[in-house]
Amino acid sequence: MTSCGILPDVDHTYVPLFATFMILAIIAVAIRFANRFYTTGQYGWDDWFLALALVGCVGYSAIGFEGAAHGLGAELWSIKPDDITHLFAEFYASMLVYAASRLFLRHSIILFYLRIFTVGNPRPVIIGTMVVNTLLSVGVAASVAFQCMPISLFWNRWDMKELNGHCLPSTPVFWSGAIASMVMDVWVILLPLPYIARLQLSLKKRMGISFMLAIGLSVITFSVLKFLAVNGVEKSPNPTKVFATIGIWSALEIDLGVICACLPGIRLMVGYTLRQLGWKGQRSGTQSRHMTYQNNLSTTRKRSTPGSTYQGSRTSQAKIRITTTIQQKASPSESQTYLPLGSSIELGNQPHGAVRAHAWA
Repeated sequence: MTSCGILPDVDHTYVPLFATFMILAIIAVAIRFANRFYTTGQYGWDDWFLALALVGCVGYSAIGFEGAAHGLGAELWSIKPDDITHLFAEFYASMLVYAASRLFLRHSIILFYLRIFTVGNPRPVIIGTMVVNTLLSVGVAASVAFQCMPISLFWNRWDMKELNGHCLPSTPVFWSGAIASMVMDVWVILLPLPYIARLQLSLKKRMGISFMLAIGLSVITFSVLKFLAVNGVEKSPNPTKVFATIGIWSALEIDLGVICACLPGIRLMVGYTLRQLGWKGQRSGTQSRHMTYQNNLSTTRKRSTPGSTYQGSRTSQAKIRITTTIQQKASPSESQTYLPLGSSIELGNQPHGAVRAHAWA
């Protein structure tokens, strides 16, 4: 309650949203790194850029939590002047953290494409996309960072205390940055589709790709909603409430983007875990089949007649050597990148009438 006895309208719904999706993003990245540790034991540049994007997600949420203590989401008239200045400074910092997080996230996805498409025509296009993403993201961040000179004028101009300086109109700066970011997002999401369409993928994998595409498009939807919210900052009598709305869409955008980038690793980690849980049962079933084969073979020998071609010691001394070599090679129809090459299985000498084998891969 304020000094005049009127309760202000305060909206802090963004706090649990920030916390929930930040935690989900952390879990998704942890699963992705665990998958790399248990499968290849190596981490790529796409993983490290995704980790940087996650740092941006955590930083963005932390700014939102700090803003709640200074009146973010409350009506402007109910906030102390010093807190208003603090909120504008936090909004300035959040835009830069957001821009950096988006840069790292796109870089992670683009580097993931490079790891999948190791040869062929896609690589020059993908590398060019990375260059454009770098230049575009740096340009957008610079336009936000230096729209006011001196920079402190951004958070001090609201009460007209600091008039020695100049600021670019906020709406064109935000519009240009938001539109450029959305166009880049659409391009990055659609970039691999023509090449994936040429692969002979199973229905299950096509459905997985469609699911990832749907999440990617939802991220762009949040970008559009944020764009509409930004348009109302200068016109609203309560910009501190609009800042909260912008924060919600921006947090959902970067958090879901990180989660979407982790989906392939999550799928592989789930498959790895299921295989580990089902390994003993599979081995037990194999041993049971071996014992059944041995019993059937022993019964057949006991029923052999004296005139049979296979008699006595000649039969017991007969040996069968079976060598089976299986070469596994990644083909264009396979989207997984962890296939071992040159694996082999060899069976040892087999005395007739007994089952004895050793194998390695």
